[in-house]
Amino acid sequence: MAKFVWLLLVLVVATQGLSVKKAKSATKRAPKNVKKVDGTAKANLENPDKPLEWPTQYTLKAKRMSLTDNVIEDYAIWKNSKQSRIDYNGGQVKSFVSSKDKNFRYGVKYEIHPEASIDQDVETVCNNIEGSRWERLTPETILPDVDGFEAEIEETMNDKECTKFIYDSDEDGVDAEKTIWAYYDGKARAWVPVRYEVLEFNSWLGSKNKHEIWDFFDYDKDFSFRTAFSVEDFGCTEEEAVKHTMDSEGVTKHLLFVDADNEKHVDHVFKSFKKTHNKKYSDADEHAMRRSLFKQSMREVIQTNRQNKGYKLTINQFADKTPEEMKRYMGLMRRPEGKVGNVPFPYDDKKVQEIASDIPTEYDLRLLGVVSNVKNQEECGSCWTFGTTAAVEGALARNNGGKLMALSNQALVDCAWAFGAGGCDGGTDNAAYEWMMEYGLPTEAEYGPYKNKDGECNIKNMTVTFPIKGYTDVTPLSIGALKVALINHGPLSVSVHVTKAFAKYSSGIFYDTECNQLHLNHEVSLVGYGERDGDTFWILKNSWGPQWGIGGYMYISARDNVCGVATEPTYVVF
Repeated sequence: MAKFVWLLLVLVVATQGLSVKKAKSATKRAPKNVKKVDGTAKANLENPDKPLEWPTQYTLKAKRMSLTDNVIEDYAIWKNSKQSRIDYNGGQVKSFVSSKDKNFRYGVKYEIHPEASIDQDVETVCNNIEGSRWERLTPETILPDVDGFEAEIEETMNDKECTKFIYDSDEDGVDAEKTIWAYYDGKARAWVPVRYEVLEFNSWLGSKNKHEIWDFFDYDKDFSFRTAFSVEDFGCTEEEAVKHTMDSEGVTKHLLFVDADNEKHVDHVFKSFKKTHNKKYSDADEHAMRRSLFKQSMREVIQTNRQNKGYKLTINQFADKTPEEMKRYMGLMRRPEGKVGNVPFPYDDKKVQEIASDIPTEYDLRLLGVVSNVKNQEECGSCWTFGTTAAVEGALARNNGGKLMALSNQALVDCAWAFGAGGCDGGTDNAAYEWMMEYGLPTEAEYGPYKNKDGECNIKNMTVTFPIKGYTDVTPLSIGALKVALINHGPLSVSVHVTKAFAKYSSGIFYDTECNQLHLNHEVSLVGYGERDGDTFWILKNSWGPQWGIGGYMYISARDNVCGVATEPTYVVF
């Protein structure tokens, strides 16, 4: 059904008119039968001299369809002049705001959502935040701000006779066109929304930032305040709620109480982000560009976390990066055609099935002492050295009685050029392995620390290195083979596809339909696996520092070979 909705939506958009720039040029024509009074656009059509404004009190439902984020989200809202409640995705997440409560002079907000415990039991968690003299809390809305909209024509939308309002803007490198279709409710003396479409084009990146269509329905101006606004009915009280403050750490960490389309909220969280990650920008233009990128990341994180997908995203060090810049934090190149491991995988399908039937449901090599500390490749595209080095460190520890040594990533960055690698410009796992077969990896202690840049090869001056006999390609796309290889030979080096969501991973079991199991652009280490509800998940060690993910690690679903973990896994042989 979802695929049908998307197909229909794409067809509608394709026939209605398309790019932001085309839409903007189309709307430059003179509006029909419109006049301005006191600077406010008013339609001189069915409802003369009625300024576009929303009712003070109402309830309605909405469906948001995003073509840029591939998201369909449901909303329900109840609002009056002092209180609001918004339900997201069938009520799984709820947000209540009271602008003036007897116990909270400057307003209070409650946010209710489900959380999974470490044993994967789901419980409802209630959070609240109290307003202050400097940050008063007011009722929320899902309806767009109407300032600047100009009435254009009468048009039927969703079987309603509507007036079409349009707003164009070009600020901070973002071209935007917003369109509202609404009809006038004489009893409420206000306009009722029917559809809202927003297109944003980022001229800095040359790409579409946002294309959303909101459809509104089931509007009513009368409802029970007691039923709508009682947080106690959902197991949330002032005493039981987890309390937060509007300090930078709380807002940035939790993102429970912010709106990515509220510019004050964006500024608040962006300020915290810059302080937390020590961000310095060269000038006002770069600052505006980074803020625009950050706002987009913030929107993606908040929208994903509201959907209760089983994992969470967060604002991390990558929130202000362009897609081109993100390549520097990865660096995996595809193997040359025909390159395969020189040591065959010693388990056929029958043997894998025999062994797999007798192995544990959970396994974690970190508990066995064969996994070194999480490292950070920083802005050097050297992931191919971290995944392979981790495999060598683990295999070496297995061979020498459990003694784990930190081996040198920098040696691979500096020295493997003739084998097909390109230092900080990227490399392949086979280039790293073939160089190690020839020269062996030195320890980090002797070769020197990782530099985050290319350096002069110093391998000939090493007193001790650890050459490998070869490397083995594990049977691809086999969960059983991957488990057997991990238990008997791990850690493994695995290639993955990093998406925007992958880069912002925070916790939970990751599953992203945007991942392409053949578009592999990053190398990580497979160090364990577990099960939840009968499904396997992998434990990946990344090279983005311990502040990323769960202490530098990720739990990722094994279903459908998400992100390509099982596409080309390898281990080393001494």
